[in-house]
Amino acid sequence: MNTRKFGRTDLQVTELGYGAMELRKVEPAQAEKLLNGVLDSGINLIDTAPDYGNSEDLIGQFISHRRNEYILASKCGCNVPDDGSDARHIWTKDQVTHNVEHSLQRLKTDHLDLLQIHSATAEEVKNGHLVAAMQEVQQQGKVRHIGYTATGRGEFGFSDLIEMLSWDVFSFFQIPYGLLARIHENSITQAAEKNAGIILRGTVKPGYARAYEKGEWDALWEQANLDNLLSDHEDRYRFMLRYAISHPDYSTTIIGTSSLDHLNDNIQSVEQGPLPDGIYQEVKNRLDALGITARET
Repeated sequence: MNTRKFGRTDLQVTELGYGAMELRKVEPAQAEKLLNGVLDSGINLIDTAPDYGNSEDLIGQFISHRRNEYILASKCGCNVPDDGSDARHIWTKDQVTHNVEHSLQRLKTDHLDLLQIHSATAEEVKNGHLVAAMQEVQQQGKVRHIGYTATGRGEFGFSDLIEMLSWDVFSFFQIPYGLLARIHENSITQAAEKNAGIILRGTVKPGYARAYEKGEWDALWEQANLDNLLSDHEDRYRFMLRYAISHPDYSTTIIGTSSLDHLNDNIQSVEQGPLPDGIYQEVKNRLDALGITARET
């Protein structure tokens, strides 16, 4: 699988990564097959989080012996059951430290390649002194690179991402982006111009990117008459993935799955490559006409 330089880091990431949130839904035997299948396919980025159920435990159990084969990304600010709080996130220095230590234990590794804030606002990041906390564990050698995971929740997510881009402290960003979730299209370019690595997520799940309610994207797709742009034997899912990787400034895209067949289909889609330039531009023209546009930075 082709790789791309990951911003200003020393890493080369495969164009497709694996989002390990889906491991919450599978039995251990299936997780073992799936994770080893991910690595056997050549994918070298695995993205997880402390609050993705037992995802980190399964990674540690089944592929920690292959640790030199993959770039490991996790998150901080996540609450986990033994914290004794029902808050989903806790934005403090102590929580960052706890998340890193707990993740290293569960993942059976001595370092995370990538540590990212799990969708906090810029105000929460500042008030919690999260950057300083992340830099501290980075200096300790427990984390190699620090970054930020943006949210797709409209103006809220956009303005916070733009502010944090201006800080010039993060070497990478995870950004929701897809055919029907274009708000971050130009901010992806702005981040790349700052030599940051770009992880795309939500590329084939418009609802996950919170651009629209579940089911609403079907009607928008049909209004844009996108089916007549699909090539022979191409479905909407594959078309959406190829649209996302047509963005010239991405580094990798992560997609979660609990199925090896689905994983192989994702690989084939990425290996097919971006959409032809004319089709890519026509999609954007049709979406622009419906008001599904990129936000100006």
